[in-house]
Amino acid sequence: MLVSDSDAKFMFCPLLKTQDDKMKMCQVAMCMMWRWADETKEKGYCGLAGSPVLVKK
Repeated sequence: MLVSDSDAKFMFCPLLKTQDDKMKMCQVAMCMMWRWADETKEKGYCGLAGSPVLVKK
């Protein structure tokens, strides 16, 4: 799913958890798994889920 970085900040990351096992929010560009969909850097996706169908290389 392609999302803007402002929308991704409000999605939970399955890898980030607090000490009491609560999930944390996505860190977007600060995460190694975040991938931009194109050079404009308007939309991107989490690389853990694989590349979305709409992304062409």
